[in-house]
Amino acid sequence: MDKALRVLAIIILILASVAMFFAQLSFEKRQVLLGRNSMFEAQIIKVAKTIEASDAPDVPAPDVQKDTSEVSDRELANPERSPVLENYPAKLETQNLATLDYSGLEKRRQLRSFYVLDAQGKPVMSELDGKPKKDGPGSMAALLEEMANRAMVQKAVLEKTRGELTKVRELITSLVTEMNKMKADWRVTKKELKDARDEAEKAKAEKVTLETQVAKLTAEKKEMTAELADVKAEAVKKDGEIVTLKEQTAQLAKINKELQDRMRTPGPGGITTGGGEVAVSQLTAGVKGKVVDSNDDYKFVIIEFTDETMVELLGPERQNQLPQLEMNVRRTGRQSASGDFVTRVKLSKVVKGKNLVVAEILTDWQQVGVEKNDVVFF
Repeated sequence: MDKALRVLAIIILILASVAMFFAQLSFEKRQVLLGRNSMFEAQIIKVAKTIEASDAPDVPAPDVQKDTSEVSDRELANPERSPVLENYPAKLETQNLATLDYSGLEKRRQLRSFYVLDAQGKPVMSELDGKPKKDGPGSMAALLEEMANRAMVQKAVLEKTRGELTKVRELITSLVTEMNKMKADWRVTKKELKDARDEAEKAKAEKVTLETQVAKLTAEKKEMTAELADVKAEAVKKDGEIVTLKEQTAQLAKINKELQDRMRTPGPGGITTGGGEVAVSQLTAGVKGKVVDSNDDYKFVIIEFTDETMVELLGPERQNQLPQLEMNVRRTGRQSASGDFVTRVKLSKVVKGKNLVVAEILTDWQQVGVEKNDVVFF
C-alpha cells in the first residue's frame, strides 16, 4: 500500500511539473496575443481617423460662362456663351469632413468584443445555431465592416476625383492653347494699331504743315488779287500806261503760276514729275537683301536690304517715298520644278531708320512658304 501511494505521489508530482511547464508556455503566448491585439486596436483607431464618416453634401457647380462668339471688329452686347463647369461635381472640393472616431471608451470596448455582449456582459447566443454571435450591432465585426464600407466609398470618391482632374487638365490645356493663339493674334493687332497710330500722327503733322502753306498762299493770293484790282483800275484811268500795266499783269500771272506749282509739290525732298508723283530711280539687277521674318497666315514678310539697295530705293538721304516694286524670293539649294524660286513680293512699308521693309506676299506666284534667310533679288 505504501509503495502504491509513493508511486501515485510521484506521478502526481510529474503531472504537476508538466502542467507548470505548459502553463508557462500558455502565459507567454497569451502575452503575445494581448500585445498583438492592443497593437491592432491602436492601428485600427489611427486608420479610422483617415476615413471620412459620411459623404460630402451636394453643392451646385460654379456658373462659369465661356464666350464662344467669334472675334470681329464690331462690338457685341450679348455674345454667345457656353457653361464650362456644367457637369462638374463641386462637392469633391469639400474639405475637413468628419472622420470615423473609434477612440472613445464605448468604441474601444466594442473593438475588444469578439462576441456580441448583452447588458450583463455575457455573450448573446444566436437563435440559429445557439452559438455566441460574432457579428451585428455591438460587435468588433460591425465596426470593421463600417470602416471597410466607408473606405470603399472614399476609394470611389478618389477615383471619381482622379477622373475629374483629367477632365479639368484637358479643359485647361484647351483653354491655354486657345489663349496662346489669341495672344499671338493680339500681338499682330497691337503692332498694326501702333503702326496705324504712327501713320495718323505723321499725317496729322503733314496736315498742319499743308494747312499753314495753304493759308500763306491764300493770303498771298488775296494780296495779289487786290494788287491786280488796283492795276486794272489804274489801267482804266491811265490809257497811256497800258504797256506797263500789261507787263506787270504778265509778271503777276507768272508768280501766280509758280504759287500753283508750289501747291502741287508733295513736300520737302520730293521730285515732282508731270503727274505730281515721286520719281523712283531704276534698281540694278542682283541680290538686294534677305528675309528676316515672315508670316504665311497674314501673307507678309520683313526684308533686310543692303545699304546700297536702300540708297537706290529712297535716295542718298532716304528722302524719297518707298516705290511699290515687286521683287523675287529664292531659297539656296531648293530643288523643284521651278528651281530655287519661292515667290514674288511687293514692297509695302519701310521701317524708319533701319534697312527693314515690310512686303506683301503675292500668292499667285507663291510656290512654298517663305522662310527666314531666303534671298531677295531684283
